[in-house]
Amino acid sequence: MNTTSPPAALTDVHRPRFHLTAEDTWMNDPNGLIRHNGMWHAFFQNNPHGSTWGNMSWGHAVSEDLANWSNLPVALPFSETELIFSGSIVHDAENTSGLGTPGADGPLVAFYTSAFTQSHPTTPGIQAQSIAFSQDGGATWTFYADNPVLTRDSENFRDPKVFFHRESGRWIMVTVEALDHSVHFHASDDLLAWEPASVFTHPGLDGGIWECPDLLRVPSPDGGEDSWVLVISTNPGGPAGGSGTYSLIGHFDGRRFTTEAPPQPLDLGPDCYAAVSFSGVQGDPVLLGWMNNWAYAEQTPTAPWRSSMTLPRTLHLERAADGTLQVIQHLVIPEEIRTLDLEVQASSAVLAELDAEEPFRLRGELPTASAHRLVLRFGDGGRDRDLVLAIDSEGHVSLDRSSAHEEPFAPEHTHSQPYASARAEGAVAFDLVVDRSCVDLELDGGRALISQQIFPGARTVTVLTEPAA
Repeated sequence: MNTTSPPAALTDVHRPRFHLTAEDTWMNDPNGLIRHNGMWHAFFQNNPHGSTWGNMSWGHAVSEDLANWSNLPVALPFSETELIFSGSIVHDAENTSGLGTPGADGPLVAFYTSAFTQSHPTTPGIQAQSIAFSQDGGATWTFYADNPVLTRDSENFRDPKVFFHRESGRWIMVTVEALDHSVHFHASDDLLAWEPASVFTHPGLDGGIWECPDLLRVPSPDGGEDSWVLVISTNPGGPAGGSGTYSLIGHFDGRRFTTEAPPQPLDLGPDCYAAVSFSGVQGDPVLLGWMNNWAYAEQTPTAPWRSSMTLPRTLHLERAADGTLQVIQHLVIPEEIRTLDLEVQASSAVLAELDAEEPFRLRGELPTASAHRLVLRFGDGGRDRDLVLAIDSEGHVSLDRSSAHEEPFAPEHTHSQPYASARAEGAVAFDLVVDRSCVDLELDGGRALISQQIFPGARTVTVLTEPAA
């Protein structure tokens, strides 16, 4: 197996150590995330023949700890008549589909969108939902002979997320009609035959297209009935421009999702799209997102690999002061990463000198009494490249990467959406992870997350504070 975190001397300057990347090809949306038999499996949109979008197939990687990933061979390859678009995997433990071997552990069943090419003999240009199954824990896959299992004769019907709803005793599939801004729910007893259940729309989400829906069961923060969180990605319409991901807290009765809550960004940065959860996880959901943005994804300066995933994050709910529920997320941070606890003040000071080639984590608090900046200055005497965590006079926090690159990059997408804490604490806590080109920031105890790519191309970094200009 080929690891995504080889010794530093064997990697290029931008490849992260703990963020999942493809070995030497293109990556986008995470697919088929599942924890099974003690292993974390991440499948993903992959071009096995290049470093730009195309030839969509499912790449595959595994991890024991969500930090150190090993790439495996392509799991679901494209063909002349069918591209393999995004989807999900479930463990059919009771073999309700009949696709497993009697008496054995049930099969893994992958749901994906068949994007039929113009060469398809009967449905050129149509997108429909199909399945493949594995009887060896995900190592090898067999395409189902009677695909597709669900079609609407639509050109933009995609991204199936499937889970078992224990109250109704049925499987639920969540999909989108991407251009219609609608989420479609279907139900099944056997994973093969699907019937319509309901359709969800929301006027507060008006991105160009909707993609990669996920419906998460989340335990109540006060021991009551579980809540449900619907996750939807939009392109464009993201909180920091370009593509992005949103969440809606509501209720699900086995057929219909309802909500009275407004959509909230799942991530305030420009680089978190198509975030979905791992199946096979009990309790709080664990999500992984694509750490890129469709506004500039094919221009990221890496080769031959292109794109990474975010750090995983767990999703929780907390009760706000007004009694409403809000989403909380916590980064899943590798234990191997060096951690520094900082004392941040609004005066000029050098806090640390670090090796920029080694991942590091900075923790502390940003006082809200006056405007100031925490600066990560990459460079060794030449032109400085600055990543700036800033808080203004009104307590708004933002992450600015406009000067953090060796060469100009994404000049129209330089800042995160600002975050302002609703709590009068006098300071905003931060937990910042830098893994070469990947930056993950948790603010205010997980009440906001920011994901950004940077490309400083430097071997050293100085951490300093200074008053705002």
